Amino acid sequence: MPQKNLETYVGLLTQKSIVFTILIASIMLLIFVTDLQFTTELYIGVLYIIVVMLSLWLPGTGYTLTFASCSTLLAMCGYFRSIYNISPGTYFHLANIINLFMTISVIWITTVISMYIKRMSLALTKSDTVYKAILDTSIDPIFIINNNGVIESVSKTIESCLGWEPRDIKGKKFCSLLSNDYKDRFENLLVKHDNIEHSPLVGHITEAVAIHRIRKDFPCEISINYIGIPEIKESFFTIAMRDISMRKAYEEKLGWMSSHDELTKIYNRRYFNEQIDKEWKRMLRHHENLSLIILDVDYFKHYNDSLGHQAGDLCLAKIANCLADSSRRAGDLVARYGGEEFTVLLPGTDLQGAQQVANNIKNLVSNLNLTHPNSDVAKKVTVSMGVACMVPLMGCSYERLIRFADQALYEAKHGGRNKICIYQD
Repeated sequence: MPQKNLETYVGLLTQKSIVFTILIASIMLLIFVTDLQFTTELYIGVLYIIVVMLSLWLPGTGYTLTFASCSTLLAMCGYFRSIYNISPGTYFHLANIINLFMTISVIWITTVISMYIKRMSLALTKSDTVYKAILDTSIDPIFIINNNGVIESVSKTIESCLGWEPRDIKGKKFCSLLSNDYKDRFENLLVKHDNIEHSPLVGHITEAVAIHRIRKDFPCEISINYIGIPEIKESFFTIAMRDISMRKAYEEKLGWMSSHDELTKIYNRRYFNEQIDKEWKRMLRHHENLSLIILDVDYFKHYNDSLGHQAGDLCLAKIANCLADSSRRAGDLVARYGGEEFTVLLPGTDLQGAQQVANNIKNLVSNLNLTHPNSDVAKKVTVSMGVACMVPLMGCSYERLIRFADQALYEAKHGGRNKICIYQD
């Protein structure tokens, strides 16, 4: 810390051993200047020095000034009384005047020294109190570490964030609070970096994984600043750590919601459009087949009208599960295209393979045995499917494949439904 050296010096000056050393030295000085004549003013001076040194532990400097003023008056009264008892005619004897002057001088020299020490102590105490108050008002834990990466101070909020109390964490290395994947990185870039002031971590916000006291990892943001003070040849780091677990969970949920259909839990149309574009370009580079199945639930409006929307939602969710079960390869993609329409994207699959997947879907949906009271083709829920396959060509877009599959679906629906039609180019 910038005030570390000053705090050390003032701390030494206000130690009891140092105070009593000054006390004894002052008493010896008083005895010396009074030529070993233990007059009343000497006793008062000695008593004052004891009191004024003890006043260092009292709040403020008013007590010290009060003691000094009272001791000065008592010393003067004692001087005149002692001279009156011994030799009234020597009030203004040079030696006696010098003794009185030296006694009062020592009293006020001691007062000035005591007040200076006290004011420095109060200023540092105030500065330290304000500094700690500012530090502790931060919502996020703030660490102050030295150039060796050792924690010198930390805000109280560390307890809520990491489970540690400030006194337990002081003296430990900051890197010990991070997971193994980040320990070496922070150690090397903070402590062992050639130009520590220009370390890649300084002045930037870096994501890391911290370890809670109960050994629970959590994601965090770490903001590091380097502070160098050339005047006292000291430097240190300030590190702010922020727990971003909730934000990460929220971002993950938003990411999931942006790519998935909330009802069926499969991918939505937006994500399907992104992926079919990527797969089209990838198949174009490798000159491989890209197949697409578009599926529509037969007479789904009649199903909703007769059984209600809740039953309709449950029906769509079960059909989505069938689609997911039918496509087992990692690259296959199942999505809800809109309403009661679904799509199955099959990269690297020829027309025969796509037709086989469509047959599996048809059988799985049939095995659900979902009663459909108002269907014109069966007593249970059925689906119609259009299948298309092509090798992407330069100058064409994936919309052509969608159009082909949609055209095949149109033929299936107008050809009696509950069937699979294949587009023939």
